[in-house]
Amino acid sequence: MKLKFARDDFAQDGLSSPDAESLARQRYSEWHHFTFSDDRAGLSGIVNLALSGDIRDPDRGRAAVSLIVHEDAHRWSGTMNVYGVEEARFVPGAIDLAIGPNAVRFDGTAYTVTAELKDRSVALDARWTPRAEAARIENMGGFINTFIVPRLDVDGSVRVAGRSIELHGANGYHDHNWGAWDWNRDLGWNWGYLLDSSADVPRDRQTAIVFGQITDATRASARTELVLLLWRGAQLTHIFLDDAVSLEALGRLAIDVPRVPGVMALFAPGRVGTIPERLSIDALDGADILRIDCRVRDAIQFLIPHPAGSTHTHVAELVGEYTVRGVIDGEAIAFTRGAFAELAGAGRTMHLPRVGIGV
Repeated sequence: MKLKFARDDFAQDGLSSPDAESLARQRYSEWHHFTFSDDRAGLSGIVNLALSGDIRDPDRGRAAVSLIVHEDAHRWSGTMNVYGVEEARFVPGAIDLAIGPNAVRFDGTAYTVTAELKDRSVALDARWTPRAEAARIENMGGFINTFIVPRLDVDGSVRVAGRSIELHGANGYHDHNWGAWDWNRDLGWNWGYLLDSSADVPRDRQTAIVFGQITDATRASARTELVLLLWRGAQLTHIFLDDAVSLEALGRLAIDVPRVPGVMALFAPGRVGTIPERLSIDALDGADILRIDCRVRDAIQFLIPHPAGSTHTHVAELVGEYTVRGVIDGEAIAFTRGAFAELAGAGRTMHLPRVGIGV
């Protein structure tokens, strides 16, 4: 695993070029992932544009767009739509990906993201403007790479069930992931991020934290050490690795967790019983210490069909509240903010239809 300080070199966020070798093409996956949150409005959301499988072969590849919004007053809206790979348009080496009418582009200053579900129930049109330097981590677990921008300002609008909601300087996060692997064997993960936007903390001292670990598909065996990255203002200043970080999932969330897309839930019946009610993260390196407690209040689970084969991957999106306490470079840190976290692993073997997945 190699960590690179990408700084402001956003050219490193360009799409990869899938391997020419046939088996590697079948195992290819790549996606651009964006989140936004507005604590004052009680609103958060995720948009994800993804390619998977042999994108040269319509029978062995697929494209997908996930768009979900969580409102404190209305819970979840949105789903995942699946497209044929012939509806995807992208340029290797560029931040320019379109799937149907949905698109991610970078104009040198900001990411423009447009997305709309096929049933028009949820739509988004917004700009994510980076406010911190990027990091790039290569060859995690031997097969996956990621490009991370931990803090962005989000401006635009979201439409949910006919209601339009404006975003003005909302908190944003972005990552881009790519590589070749066997979803049902190689890959699961634990991941989360948190942003301090306290009005009484100068912007150049506000903290951003990203933590994560790659596991096997069962999430029982670690494939990488646990890593926690910390930014102060725009700069990546601290990296906690391996034994310097611990992550513990506690309890079980005692609510009904929806699954999307709805048709996929027919192939994975029963209640979701694996969502923790708390995540506890500790980081300690010399005099630097962080204690992070995440109280999960809601979750949604994606059931993602593999482009070739009869299995699926489940990705649980968690929202809640992080409480952070610690000391970094002799300076006390204390804040409470909205939480995003994600837990992913392989689902059981299923016999899936070749068509009709998604809306």
